[in-house]
Amino acid sequence: MADGVVAEGPTAVSSISQLPSHVSAGVVAPFGAQGTAAAYEYQSGYKVGAGDQLTIRVAGESDLTADYLVDGSGNISLPYIQTVHIAGMTTPQVEKLITARLRNGYLRDPKVSVQATALRPFFILGEVTTSGSFAYQSGITVQNAVAIAGGYGARADHGPVLITRKNVNGTETYRVPVTTQVYPGDIIYVRERWF
Repeated sequence: MADGVVAEGPTAVSSISQLPSHVSAGVVAPFGAQGTAAAYEYQSGYKVGAGDQLTIRVAGESDLTADYLVDGSGNISLPYIQTVHIAGMTTPQVEKLITARLRNGYLRDPKVSVQATALRPFFILGEVTTSGSFAYQSGITVQNAVAIAGGYGARADHGPVLITRKNVNGTETYRVPVTTQVYPGDIIYVRERWF
């Protein structure tokens, strides 16, 4: 078996990375700290990404106050200012951007608040009772995700799983323990047990 390649059963996966050296206690550190990949970052907050729903309120402007879905390109469209690219920004950064755009010829002193009300789902595949996409819940681990998917299937390997996540280099797949934290948009694959 080549280094960095997991070849178990009919669904061999290449480009599998082991846990980075800066990971402690079996929890994968958030990705995207050096770029705009959608990810959690402990120091700067949650980064908005495609599929998130934001509630944007502009004080005194009922036509601007609504729920907005971030499209596949990372944009939202608001009255007056049209399309705004917000993927990779925190909600305070989105507030500042919208405030600046509204102040530029539309409102004298806009008061904007932005809240992420529904985060993009995570996905779980493989040997679980019900595979598919599920609504993200803050702070869940792979174990929680398996429970949300109805538990392990009859032939599931209860050990490490494969988790695919976007990072600054694109999309990478890691072999991680079940105590690893899950982030919005993650794809979890529970492997089959080989007797």
